[in-house]
Amino acid sequence: MRYLPFFAAAVCGCAHAQSIKLAVQAYTFRDRSFTETVATAKRLGLDAIEAYPGQRLGGDFEGTTDYRTITPETLQRLKAYLGAEGVRVVAYGVTGARDAAEWRRLMDFAKTLGAGVIQIEAGADRAVFDLAEQAADASGIKVAIHNHRQREGLPAAMLALLQGRGPNIGAGADIGHWMCAGTRPLDGVRLLKGRFVALHLVDVEDIADNPALRPVPYGSGKGEIKAVLDELKTQRFKGYVTLEYEHMSAALELEVAACVRWFNAYQAGLIGNDDRLSVANISGLWAGYARGGTPATWELVDTEKQQAELQRAMAGLRLIEVAPGAVVGNKPGYGEHEGPARGVGADSKAKYCQVWDGKAFVTLSLATPAEAVFYTLSSSNDNPSRDPRDWAVYGSADGKTWVELDRQRDQTFPERHFLRGFPVKQPQRFRHYKLEILAHGGDKDMQFSRFALFAQ
Repeated sequence: MRYLPFFAAAVCGCAHAQSIKLAVQAYTFRDRSFTETVATAKRLGLDAIEAYPGQRLGGDFEGTTDYRTITPETLQRLKAYLGAEGVRVVAYGVTGARDAAEWRRLMDFAKTLGAGVIQIEAGADRAVFDLAEQAADASGIKVAIHNHRQREGLPAAMLALLQGRGPNIGAGADIGHWMCAGTRPLDGVRLLKGRFVALHLVDVEDIADNPALRPVPYGSGKGEIKAVLDELKTQRFKGYVTLEYEHMSAALELEVAACVRWFNAYQAGLIGNDDRLSVANISGLWAGYARGGTPATWELVDTEKQQAELQRAMAGLRLIEVAPGAVVGNKPGYGEHEGPARGVGADSKAKYCQVWDGKAFVTLSLATPAEAVFYTLSSSNDNPSRDPRDWAVYGSADGKTWVELDRQRDQTFPERHFLRGFPVKQPQRFRHYKLEILAHGGDKDMQFSRFALFAQ
């Protein structure tokens, strides 16, 4: 049985009451200002941020988070603002400095904000890291070597960069970038045993040499996130791991919230070795939570139970047959294999996919009038940001005058190919039916599958 995140964020002391704590990289919310990122982090139950250079400060602040350009006065005001908000900047990066004087400025900036780690990029020039280590030793602020997909950022190369260096400079790897370079995170964490001063905790849909792979909520990808955290604990790592979510979509906050919920469940000992929540521990997750409280609460969906309930609701109903030629969409879709008729019926592998320009609909014309009492709609295979969110279903006797039969808002599909069902609120006999998508997840494309009508 699988339990998946459905809405909002876990708000729990678990995120910061352990030796391993969770921060969020502000780059996750690069579509907004730093002050808006602080508000978002708090809403999602987080009180620690890894800032990055160049984010607009926002609010009544001028300038950005760039340590080279921020004025002393603005920096002091920013420090006071963070204290009043109850949010800490615990790390800063990815950044760098060109000489000893610039390193002093960077470390003074970090010390003012209370950041304990500076993230710099992995590379081949050892002199860069000599200078960084000297600055770390002088300031007491640690330097973490970060990676994207470059060769120097892979585990063995990072270990070589750290060879012979002291405890104030260490690994600050992004395990998601390792995965996109074909490297299993757990192998890299074990190889760099004892050398971590920070880590970007990222789950990705697969492990392959493919930069197009996207991050996914903790526990739903191939990152073995529980095993990685367990290994860090075995290594006696103490400090922050950073949640960075580089995939932008309308579901961004929902997916980040799912990561926070998973991390809190991990800290409470409720995650199984398969990275999933144990069925026996579901009720325990609610301990200490106030439903409907502030900040936002979170909920879980038992997907198997929901599908079983759907099947019970459909028991005794018959599918209203619709000929493919009797289905018309407002756009032809991406060829016949993803045209309007492919989104109608019971084939879970079929879908209707079209460019989103603010509306999408399909109309169904029946051979004889029928009274639909129930309908289904499913997500398809691609990104959740293509899923319908708001929609309405209509009936018509002549295909011209339409009567609204049902309307749904803010709906989500917790899995791919996930079928949902809804009763028709005002059943009548109609020859024509229409599904109109009013809003979706924000992608340039919209898609759905298995729109089907059922009668008694």
